[in-house]
Amino acid sequence: MTRRLIQRILLMLVLAATAAGCTLPGAALPTPFTFPTPNLTLTAIFAPTATSTEAPPTVEIPTITPTVPAPTLPGGTPGATATTGAYTSRPNGSPVTAGFMAAAPTIDGSTAEWTGTGNAADRATYGASNWTGTSDLSATYFLGWDTNYLYLAVRVRDERFVQAASGRYLYRGDSVEMLLDVNLATDYTSTTLSSDDYQLGLSPGNFASLSTEAYLWFPAASEGARTAVAVRSRTTTDGYELEASIPWNVFGVVPSDGSRFGFAFSVSDNDAPSTTTQQSLISGVSTRRLSNPTTWGTLILD
Repeated sequence: MTRRLIQRILLMLVLAATAAGCTLPGAALPTPFTFPTPNLTLTAIFAPTATSTEAPPTVEIPTITPTVPAPTLPGGTPGATATTGAYTSRPNGSPVTAGFMAAAPTIDGSTAEWTGTGNAADRATYGASNWTGTSDLSATYFLGWDTNYLYLAVRVRDERFVQAASGRYLYRGDSVEMLLDVNLATDYTSTTLSSDDYQLGLSPGNFASLSTEAYLWFPAASEGARTAVAVRSRTTTDGYELEASIPWNVFGVVPSDGSRFGFAFSVSDNDAPSTTTQQSLISGVSTRRLSNPTTWGTLILD
């Protein structure tokens, strides 16, 4: 082998070894680049993706319970402190209870079926100078109720019976009446009459030309006769007896066990024959004043 041939072989071997030991640009195919798919706008291609695992903050809202200051009752005596709507009883004497009646009483003017201890009305709240005592005028009354009616029975002791008035003037003769505040809690401290205060009068008639009747004076917007009220009466040796069934809708009330109302029962007296005048009024509540519901007592449905 000639010298020149040997040199050529060696040069070829060097070139082959160099090619096997290094990678030159363009020696391999480039890795393909895939563009992201645009999201709504082309700028989304370059928008960074952020993922947050932090929970939103919790905001606590404080609960505030309003309170009502204790009212000052007639005479300056502080009442009990209570939350709104908790005023359920007047401080003017013991509450009067009406018992639930599973069977309605017979409204015939006789109180014979009414047993137990009644409630007394024997305190002069008007015309005291014309009232000479319990033999002049006093009464014992009973109350009952069911889902349809408020029932009243009263035995009146009256040394002289006189009734010559009727309608809105029936109070100018011997008769009875009741005051009822059907929303006691709402206007507990109000000293004026409102649309939820009722005054209902019941006349025994005169056992001759005048029939028994019922008349509503307050609320003034609803004044008028109440023919749906059944009233019956009879004479006794020392006065008269009266019974009545009064539909609850007369007072706009849906009754329930434990319901409480402002309440006062009273009896009017006239001892002057052939006249129409209210000489005196006796009541079961000594503080009773017509125009001031805070002076009334309390009725509880048992």
